[in-house]
Amino acid sequence: MNRIFIVGNITGNIHFNTVGRDGRNRPFLRILLMSSRPRIVKGLRVIMWDDMATMYFPYLAKGSELGVIGHIVTRDYEDKIITEVEAKHLILLRNINWNGAGEANGRAALLKPRANNVFVVGTVGDDIHFEWRTKEGEGNHQYAYMRLLLTNSGEEETVKDLRVVTIGNLAQLAYPYLRPGSVIAVDGHIQTRDRSTSQKVVEVIAEHMVFLDNINWEAGAAAQ
Repeated sequence: MNRIFIVGNITGNIHFNTVGRDGRNRPFLRILLMSSRPRIVKGLRVIMWDDMATMYFPYLAKGSELGVIGHIVTRDYEDKIITEVEAKHLILLRNINWNGAGEANGRAALLKPRANNVFVVGTVGDDIHFEWRTKEGEGNHQYAYMRLLLTNSGEEETVKDLRVVTIGNLAQLAYPYLRPGSVIAVDGHIQTRDRSTSQKVVEVIAEHMVFLDNINWEAGAAAQ
C-alpha cells in the first residue's frame, strides 16, 4: 500500500501556479516540509492539484505546521527522478494564515468542506479499546474496531471524554502507537446511535488521524 502519513512544518518557498497537464490548465501547489518526529525529514516535496491547491494556498506560510495524508509519486525531470508526496488531505495545525483568503472564504469555509465534519486535537484517555468484529453476511468478514476517549482543553472550548471510533485499516494501523496521554488530531464526522439500553451515544467516526506527541513509536514499529 502506497500511503504516507506525516506531520511537519513548511520550510522554503511555497510555489503556486497553473500547469498544463492532461490537456488542460490545472492549479498546482508545491511546498517543502520538514519533520522531526519520529525521524528527521528535510525538504520533502508535497504537491497538491486543482481545487485542493487553490483552497489551501492562501492559508499556508513558512512555518505552518500540517498533517499530510497522501501517497508517494515519482516522475522524470531533467534526466533525474523526482520523489514527491501527492497530498489527498491536509490537517492545518499551527501557524496558519487564517486571514489569507479574506473574510468571504475564511476559516469556517475551509474547515467545513462538507456537512457534519469534525476536527479536534486532544489527549487520549485511559480507556483504549481494540477488538476484531465480524460483519455478518457473505464470508463473515472481520474488521478492526478501536474506541478511545479524547479530551481537548484548547483555547476555544474544552471537550471531555469525547468518544472516537476508528474502523478498518486505520484502527489496525493506529492502535499499537497509542497509549494514555498520546496527543492526536482526528478528522471525521459525528454520528449518533441508540444502544440496546436506550441510551443515546454520540461519537466521532475518524476518517484520518495524525500523531502529534507522546506516541509509542517503538511498539507501533514492532507491530508493523
